[in-house]
Amino acid sequence: MYRDYILNEIEKLALVIARLMGLKTAGKDDEFIRLADSTLLHEYNIHLEELLELTTEGFERTLERENYSADKLDALAQLLFLHSEPLAANPETLLSLQKVLIIFDLLEQKYHRQSFENITKRNRIYEFMNNNYE
Repeated sequence: MYRDYILNEIEKLALVIARLMGLKTAGKDDEFIRLADSTLLHEYNIHLEELLELTTEGFERTLERENYSADKLDALAQLLFLHSEPLAANPETLLSLQKVLIIFDLLEQKYHRQSFENITKRNRIYEFMNNNYE
C-alpha cells in the first residue's frame, strides 16, 4: 500500500516534469513559472522564487532538514535545470545550476543513485561553467 502511494507520487511528478518540458519547449514561460511554482508549493512546500533565492548553503540546509526521497530530489533537480534553460551566463543561472549539482551529489553519495540523463546534465553544467566562469 505504501509502495503504491510512492509509485503514484513518482508518476505524478514525472508527468509534471514532462508537462514543464513541453511548456519550456513551446516558449510558454508564464505557464511554466505558474506550474513550477504550484508544483514546488504542493510537493516541496516552497515557492519557486524562494527556492531560487536560497544561497547554496541555505539550499543544502533545506535539503537536509526536509530529507526528501531520492525521487523527489531527482524531480527537483530536473525542475531547476529546466528553469535554467537556455543556459545564460548570469548569477541566477549559476546559482540554479549549483543547486542542481548539489542534488546530483546528494543522489550519488546518500542514495548511490546515478542516471545517464543526470550524468549528461552534469557534464553540460561543467562545460557551461568552464566556458563562462573560469
